[in-house]
Amino acid sequence: MLHRTGTHANRIEGCAPARNAGTGSRELSQFEKGWDVAPGVEQEISVAAVEALGARRLAEILVGHACWDVGLHQALRLALASRSSGDQLVHTLCDELERIEGDRRFYGYRESSSLAADLDRIRDAIVRDLLPRQPKAAIQLLDRFIRLDANVFDRSDDSDGMIGDVIKQAVDDLGAAWAVLPGRDQVHLAHEVFDILNGDGYGVHGGVVSAFTEALGQEGLSELERMIREDLDRCRAEEREARTWPLIRGLQQIADARGDVDSFVAAHRLAGTEDQALKDICERLIEAGRVADALTRVEAAAVPGHRRWEVDDLHIRLLELLGRQGDAQAVRWRMFSNSLSEHTLRAYLAHLPSDEHERVRAAAVGMARQHREPHTALNLLITLDLDAAANLVLTRISELNGDHYSSLRPAAQALEANHPLAATLLYRCMGDVVLARAQSTQYEHAVRDLVAAERLASAVGDWIDHLSQEAYRERIVARHRQKRTFWNLMKAAGLNWKG
Repeated sequence: MLHRTGTHANRIEGCAPARNAGTGSRELSQFEKGWDVAPGVEQEISVAAVEALGARRLAEILVGHACWDVGLHQALRLALASRSSGDQLVHTLCDELERIEGDRRFYGYRESSSLAADLDRIRDAIVRDLLPRQPKAAIQLLDRFIRLDANVFDRSDDSDGMIGDVIKQAVDDLGAAWAVLPGRDQVHLAHEVFDILNGDGYGVHGGVVSAFTEALGQEGLSELERMIREDLDRCRAEEREARTWPLIRGLQQIADARGDVDSFVAAHRLAGTEDQALKDICERLIEAGRVADALTRVEAAAVPGHRRWEVDDLHIRLLELLGRQGDAQAVRWRMFSNSLSEHTLRAYLAHLPSDEHERVRAAAVGMARQHREPHTALNLLITLDLDAAANLVLTRISELNGDHYSSLRPAAQALEANHPLAATLLYRCMGDVVLARAQSTQYEHAVRDLVAAERLASAVGDWIDHLSQEAYRERIVARHRQKRTFWNLMKAAGLNWKG
């Protein structure tokens, strides 16, 4: 392992880096704002224009900004070190890693991106500048880098995964670096990979076997598999099941490295995840030319309802690969019957002659009329048959939930022109649910819908068995008389229902 033997950091003359790890910000001076440019004329910032400033002026600007921008200060230090001797760059990179290791600050969600950028600049300098010149040193530094995971995750909120992504990339970089190192001992390297795999406490080293496939070669992969299986047996004997998952994942990646689908399946079977990995398994079977095997597996799989659509899409794909178009259409129609998905219906129609489309649409409308879930049915009918959609609203309004405003409001708008009663009932439905919850922050939405209902009232010729607008106003006043905020908003909107 490389260690710092002194301070070899490149100094940037005239400034010290800001203490804050963020990028920093400050008010620009009048000169920087461009007051030397005529009013109304904005000078375009382009590569050519900046290049024309000359190297000296650009250097002055960069050094000036580096005084308050930590990221720029670090980037300049690393760039300067890259132009020095290899040892100088190694020592600068060691300084950077020691700085990260010694940092005790906590980086919250908003600050974690700056730590990720800090780490990525170090990683990039190792790979881009050091690796071509001193591959062994670069390998040692990348190994040290990926083992920063405990340090950085213990003191950061990496909810968006940016820090994790940098370390995962470093794992890939380390594997690629080993792959080009001549004379490497593949058996010894297998032990190094096993150590990284076993030490993956934060889930960022999980792709290490895939990253090292080329570097390990067949000899290294065989040794790694032997160690993994031995450790798996030991964990099972000691009832330490929690430690088996990284090992099984390693076996899966070894199987992929060899193009061995059966071993990949066996690894998932060992983990008890064969059904959950159905799509991954089938993709590998397809790639291996074993489409019929994949279809047999799909048709026999026990899949939970919330993942049924994913398996059905795969089922259709496999049937089409086998030339069984009729069976694929049958699966599409079954999917549509269950979901009333417009997307699935369009896919079904796309595989039919155009002279059959009207018949199928009529069947779809009939199916939607009888469907158990009124919101799903309404969403489809609005696109296929507005008369049928209006009829559903008139007959099943009590089953509709006004909280589904994202679909009910567009439906109401679509029905306004030719079906004002159905549209009115939908607007009332959305207004009622807001008032029933008595959430004053949402009253403006209720008012907007009730304004729309009031506007349509004069266009309704027959209220059938539904409350007339006058009776509806009276009911709203009786039920919600004490909601002062609501009535103030209603009055402001021109609806003085309380008199």
